[in-house]
Amino acid sequence: MAVDGLRAGDAVEMFAAVGRSVARATADAAGPARLTLPVGLATGVYAVRSGTRTQRLAVE
Repeated sequence: MAVDGLRAGDAVEMFAAVGRSVARATADAAGPARLTLPVGLATGVYAVRSGTRTQRLAVE
């Protein structure tokens, strides 16, 4: 999964509803960060956070 609109070196982390970190990545020089979702990731709503910005992600 690509996360755009970041500066090089910005960290991105994805959290399950219980607050457990399930994936993390760092933006490269071109800006996007690529989160590799774990095999067997359960369906549900996750939070994707970078700095002070947080977005919800629905996994079906």
